[in-house]
Amino acid sequence: MKAATAFSRIIQVSISLVIIIGLLACAAPKPAFEYESSASLRQQLEQAPAYPEVSFIVFSDPHIYDLELGATGKAFQAYLDKDRKLLMESPEIMEFAINSIKDIKADIVLVSGDLTKDGEKSSHEVFAAYLAQLKAAGKKVFVIPGNHDILNGLSEKYVGENVQRVPNITADQFAQIYAEYGFKDALQRDPDSLSYVTELQPGLWLLALDSCIYRENIEDEQSVTDGKFSARTLAWIEKMLGQAAKENKAVIVMMHHGIMEHYPGQQKNYGEYIVDDYEEVAKLFANYNARMVFTGHYHAQDITEKKYDNGKFVFDIETGSLVTYPCPFRVITIGKDQMATIRPEFVTSIKSHPTDFPVYAKQYLMDGIAGIATNTLQGYKIERPEAEKIAKEIAVGFGAHYGGDEQLEAGQVMVTETGLSPLAWLVIQYRKDLILGLWKDLPPPDNEVTLNLKDGSWK
Repeated sequence: MKAATAFSRIIQVSISLVIIIGLLACAAPKPAFEYESSASLRQQLEQAPAYPEVSFIVFSDPHIYDLELGATGKAFQAYLDKDRKLLMESPEIMEFAINSIKDIKADIVLVSGDLTKDGEKSSHEVFAAYLAQLKAAGKKVFVIPGNHDILNGLSEKYVGENVQRVPNITADQFAQIYAEYGFKDALQRDPDSLSYVTELQPGLWLLALDSCIYRENIEDEQSVTDGKFSARTLAWIEKMLGQAAKENKAVIVMMHHGIMEHYPGQQKNYGEYIVDDYEEVAKLFANYNARMVFTGHYHAQDITEKKYDNGKFVFDIETGSLVTYPCPFRVITIGKDQMATIRPEFVTSIKSHPTDFPVYAKQYLMDGIAGIATNTLQGYKIERPEAEKIAKEIAVGFGAHYGGDEQLEAGQVMVTETGLSPLAWLVIQYRKDLILGLWKDLPPPDNEVTLNLKDGSWK
């Protein structure tokens, strides 16, 4: 009876959410773009500019934390217990990444947001100092903000059992701190966001887009995770894409939020990790021949493609977080033949874990997700031993998706559905699409892959 009542409540909440989402969707008009109404513009866009030869590096979500803000005590541990990021190790991880990037033969570095733990001004200053090392080594670095970085209501320090607010930063301060990393020398700046355009090298533009909605953040509350572009910013984006086409410039895009689902059911379960109106945004990029969009936010190493009936296509190349297993970054090389080779690099050793870091990082992730999942399942009144068992399987699914190229091992199941209590079985059925979706690796491959930028194929 209790299980039936709980399931009834779940269904009621789900129906209510569907109704609310439907009403909101009806209230928000579909974005209108010039290319949709102009036949002459579409004809102009039929011929895509060739990408010049170039090599560059992408990393995302470093979530640097200034350890001077407190790294011990009950308050800090309480934060870690609800998280999955290697915050304590973030400076050590960054040091490894910086030293590795210095040695790679590519002089362009892109960083797709969530530069800090929770937007603390001092953490931004720490991260900017790391970027200065790359600049001194001859690298050209370009950054955009993530949802954690600006006007964060939870910029805090930890003193024993107490939490105290510390200064965060505004959008203007972000552009000042990172002036040398995209903003100062931008060809164009969007007046309504921190989006900008820069020329990485002759013939290649970077459209660096601010998809975050930090203006909606509230003091003493978690920053807004969702992302969207205002109507004015969307108009600016199309204008920049049109200008690139007129000047015969190839375009790559960098933004924090994804522009398509990276597994079936992601929009339903974690829609805040995909930009609002994502289907229209992806179609916009594809029609203007911006064929590579580098994203982050979800902490997963994943690549997905969208193809259209008119032959246009776009790849959403999502890079996992530096502070979340497998702690990756990417190296991309585009050749004269318009083939883009993508390979992963990983943080393999830090000072506190010189020999076992990959094992440590994976176990930290598994424990963190399992703990969060256990608490969630217990919220449905599932007994703790059973909740812990289910949570371990959920953690494995998330870990597989974070690592990319998900594949079940022989005899492995995505989630056990037999031998469960009636309540646990009902809850699993309710969220089964999420668990199964995590194991559905949408093409192309996520780590080692070569993308054909002429026709959208890969090998």
